[in-house]
Amino acid sequence: MHQNICPSCGAVLPNEQINIKQSVAYCPGCGKLSDLRDVIESTDSAVDIQQTPSGCYVWNEGARIKVQSTLRSIFGALGSLVFALFWNGIVSVFVLVAISGLWLNLAGEPPEYLPAPDTNGKEMTKGSTLFLCIFLIPFVLVGMGAFACFLFNLWGRIEVLLDGPNGSIRTGIPILGWTRRFDANRVTKVTSDVSSWQQSGRTRGLIKIDADRTIKFGSQLNDTRRDWMRSVLKKLLVSTST
Repeated sequence: MHQNICPSCGAVLPNEQINIKQSVAYCPGCGKLSDLRDVIESTDSAVDIQQTPSGCYVWNEGARIKVQSTLRSIFGALGSLVFALFWNGIVSVFVLVAISGLWLNLAGEPPEYLPAPDTNGKEMTKGSTLFLCIFLIPFVLVGMGAFACFLFNLWGRIEVLLDGPNGSIRTGIPILGWTRRFDANRVTKVTSDVSSWQQSGRTRGLIKIDADRTIKFGSQLNDTRRDWMRSVLKKLLVSTST
């Protein structure tokens, strides 16, 4: 479980005593008000990187170092799968009607295994078929997104690859993902940040790397894995260069 540490006395700070908007934290133990950046620094130093959380790995391949953390969540995968099956099951009925309407207007009578292309007892015209196809686009995209979320919760991972001055961060599943690159020799800070959006009324934590460009990532990680990855990257990218 993620715990924020008071930079003055080392006590664990209650979450309700942390004001993200004002970037301060109050410690009931010593009664001191601390800057949130100092709290993050104290929390970083309190993370034992030798205690590797499950699903986290570091590979040292000589000149190349890979830091990886899984995004696997069984509950997330089950939840997104149930939603994807429910949503796509309903949308697929209307998609089949749209296909049947296209078949009718472009190639003649559709096969019997397709639903009848009619609206209110009348055969679908080209206009109504086109309208249905356009109308279904956002619903199909939501269904695809739900299925992608299932794959992400099952096989998703974050990989940070350090190869000399070449640094890259890849987020996704083995066959699909996106990569952002940075100059590993120009990293000045590896710190925590928070997302600009909320989930269930709470902001999500992020890892922030300041180099030739600023990269924020890791909001999908749980607190333990995110703290561990941030601490490892700080040791590799900042501590070794100072």
